[in-house]
Amino acid sequence: MSSADTRLWVIDTAIRDGTLERLGDARRLADRLATRVGVIAISQEKPDADRLARHGADRVIHVAAEHASNPAVLPVLSTFFDSHRPWLVIAPADCHGRELAARLAARKEWRLFSPVLMVQARGREFDITAVDRTEKLCRRERIPVGEPAVVTMRDGVGEPVPAAERHGDFSTITVAHDAASERVVVERTIPADPATVDIRFAPKLVAGGRGLGNKEGFDALRKFADRLGAGVAASRVAVDMGWIEHARQVGQTGHTVKPELYIACGISGASHHLEGMSGATHIIAINTDPQAPIFRKAHLGLIADLYAVLRHAGEGLE
Repeated sequence: MSSADTRLWVIDTAIRDGTLERLGDARRLADRLATRVGVIAISQEKPDADRLARHGADRVIHVAAEHASNPAVLPVLSTFFDSHRPWLVIAPADCHGRELAARLAARKEWRLFSPVLMVQARGREFDITAVDRTEKLCRRERIPVGEPAVVTMRDGVGEPVPAAERHGDFSTITVAHDAASERVVVERTIPADPATVDIRFAPKLVAGGRGLGNKEGFDALRKFADRLGAGVAASRVAVDMGWIEHARQVGQTGHTVKPELYIACGISGASHHLEGMSGATHIIAINTDPQAPIFRKAHLGLIADLYAVLRHAGEGLE
């Protein structure tokens, strides 16, 4: 096969485990469809082409840019794909990957599925299982092989192929961009308002539960969260009692959150709540009940009156 026969492409900004997972899925698709797989690495440093080859890549392209949001990257990719018309482009489902995928799909007028759980080959069609905007439901769509599509896939969803010695036409091509074409200058970054940001994306959360006692308890929680620069979340009980809106609920029937800091105030720790917040990097629990299940997940537990803790902590932050 010639280089133009590379129809499946994996794009990433760094070669990591997630890249190899997406590459593995692309490799299996390519074997079923008798085509080749390419990897486009957008980074300052050249990628390890040998490692990518061992995990299924037939071609490796290096786009020499600091990051995927560089304004010059999109025209470079667009021009490249003019002569390498793909069937499928797979990008990571992180913030940079989803933005790049959407911009590329819009520029080329290709189909976009973001994020997806899997892509399978059914004859001469791609069977794509995508997650809807609520992230609670999935939809399946079939598109003809040959109708270009861009998909994004989260880390941990795909499966890498075992590393093996591979023989073929492997090459690394450095595609430099013209810095003069960069017309966007970032002067400063304005962070999202913790009070209004979607709790799924908040780096710090202060969550309240039944232990707050009433709706007014969330006023005290908001004051503490404001001093901490954190968002406010809640347990299902607090939402069911009308103390706070459902958009702030954490758990199976709410949102799954993974902040750097999660402070659980007056939350006992029912299993459906723990499932929604156990991925937090640091968990602090405040509860008067030493047997509360939340303490089994907490990295730091305080058996104390939460209002006294919030008052003293708030004073320390002033």
